Amino acid sequence: MVALMAMVLLAALPGVQGEEYGPLYAHIEGPLVVSTGSVTMYTLEMVGGPAEVGAGNYSYKATMTGDGDTYGAFFLPGTVEPSPDGTFHINLTAPKAAQTLTISIECSSAGAETVKNTITLKVKVVEPIVLKATVRNTGEVAAIGVPLSLQVYEDGEWREFYSTTVDLAAGEAYAFQYNWTAIGLGSGEHKVRMVLDPGDRIVAFEGGSTVYGTTIYYDMPGYGWANTLMGVLVVALALVLIYVWRRPAKGKRKR
Repeated sequence: MVALMAMVLLAALPGVQGEEYGPLYAHIEGPLVVSTGSVTMYTLEMVGGPAEVGAGNYSYKATMTGDGDTYGAFFLPGTVEPSPDGTFHINLTAPKAAQTLTISIECSSAGAETVKNTITLKVKVVEPIVLKATVRNTGEVAAIGVPLSLQVYEDGEWREFYSTTVDLAAGEAYAFQYNWTAIGLGSGEHKVRMVLDPGDRIVAFEGGSTVYGTTIYYDMPGYGWANTLMGVLVVALALVLIYVWRRPAKGKRKR
C-alpha cells in the first residue's frame, strides 16, 4: 500500500507564565490511490505545540474538494471535539467518479494559547479492476486459513499484489472480490492469475490445478476507457468460476 506522510512544523513559541513548548508536528497516513466507492481509514497524528504543556487539547477541521463529481464522497469525522490525545482516525468514502481529491486539514494545538496550521492530502480515485471468484467447499470438514494469492506477470516473473486467507465450513461457498487499483501498472496487455493454497498444503482442486489466470488490457492507447472497461469485464467473467476442492487423501495404514 502506498502511504502518505504530510508533515508540517510550526516553530516553537514561548507560552505565558514562562512555559515553553516544542514544535507542533502533524502528519496523516493512508493510501494515495483508492478505488471508486471504497471506504478507507486514515490516521492523523499531532504532537507538540501548546497542548503538550499542562492540560492542553488537539483538534482539527477537514474540508474536501475534487476535480470531478464528488457526490457521495465523505471525509468523516470532518471535525472533532478537542482531545488530549493527538491521534485521530478518519474514514474517506470515495466518490463514484474517478478524479483527484484534495483534503485540507486545519490542525490545532491549544493550551495557554492556540497554534494552528494546515496540511494537505491529495488522493487519486480510480476505477478498479474487479477480480472475482467463488470458492466452494464440497467436503465434509471445514477448511480454515486457506491462502489465496493474486499475482501479475511483470519483468519475466509473477509478482504478488494481494494475498488473503479464506475460511470455509463444510459445504460452504465463499464469494471473493478484490478491487485492484493497479498502482504502477503500465498500459498494455497483462497476465493476471489467482493461486489458491500456493504451498499446496491445505487443499487441492478436483482435477489438480490450483492456478487460474486470464489476460487484461489496461489503459491501451487508442482505446481509452472503453478498452479499460473491457479488460475489467474480461477479468471478472474469466474468474467467476466454481472451484471444487478436496483435502489431499491420507495414506492408508498398513495392517
